[in-house]
Amino acid sequence: MQNLSWVEVIVVVTAASNGNLYAGATLPKEDIMAIEAVIFDWAGTTIDYGNQAPVVALQRTFASFGIEGSGAVTQQDLKLDKMSLIHQLLKDDGVRNAALDRFGKISADDIALSLFSAFKRNLLAILPTHAQLKPGVRDLIAYLEANSIPYGTTSGWDADLITDLLPLVAPQGFRPRVNVTVKDTGVDRPDPAMNRLAMAHLGVQHPARTIVFGDTLDDIRAGQAAGANAVGVIEGAGLLGLSKAQWLALPNQDQQALRLQARREYAVAGADLIVNNARDLMRLMQSEASMNQSDAL
Repeated sequence: MQNLSWVEVIVVVTAASNGNLYAGATLPKEDIMAIEAVIFDWAGTTIDYGNQAPVVALQRTFASFGIEGSGAVTQQDLKLDKMSLIHQLLKDDGVRNAALDRFGKISADDIALSLFSAFKRNLLAILPTHAQLKPGVRDLIAYLEANSIPYGTTSGWDADLITDLLPLVAPQGFRPRVNVTVKDTGVDRPDPAMNRLAMAHLGVQHPARTIVFGDTLDDIRAGQAAGANAVGVIEGAGLLGLSKAQWLALPNQDQQALRLQARREYAVAGADLIVNNARDLMRLMQSEASMNQSDAL
């Protein structure tokens, strides 16, 4: 963050869903209307709990060609663009040999291209089952709209995927004013280019009055590099890589341990604020607005 005079506000909130305590926030000591915009990531932040759709699509793609060995894809792997990830998977001897048996003696580039085309088809096919807004997102959006705070999105996904997503999330109340993808900037996170372009389209005058809300370390780094307030979400984050069912099946002590782990990683990456979910960010914004209104009396 830059350009503004900020104060450190230590906030302790009891999350209504599970009674967990968490703390830590840096917000401007100004009226909440000073926030000029919020920029959301998509998978793992807004939709697709645990960023599972790309993993499922990759598994289906390789399985459809009779190629085993893609099941060990990690969230770390998903930081790569998907063509690079497919090339990486093909470096495994078992995967490469299975691919050669299926495709014959063609180049690795041609194999990767065929797999990538199938991956995109599979991802488009499963999007409707992964497009439900994550817990609290609808509440946060309602708050932003009630306070006339514009919001947009950035994504490492292809523009055509975002085009297909928009009609799926609009009935849920999520209607971003601008959607920026790698195609628009030519560079993915942690480069700040997508955030900067989104801020320009949203009419942001002061990047330090913008919230960038994400679920990976690169989201945080890209927000910081753009001069915005980088906020990391824990539950359903790609950083953890757990589906909702997997998360809910964990004992409370294991959930707490993962929250602490995620909090530490976000903090090292430079997060200004770390929240359990989008609803907690909304509550914090409400609380700060109330305090500022009281100070003004």
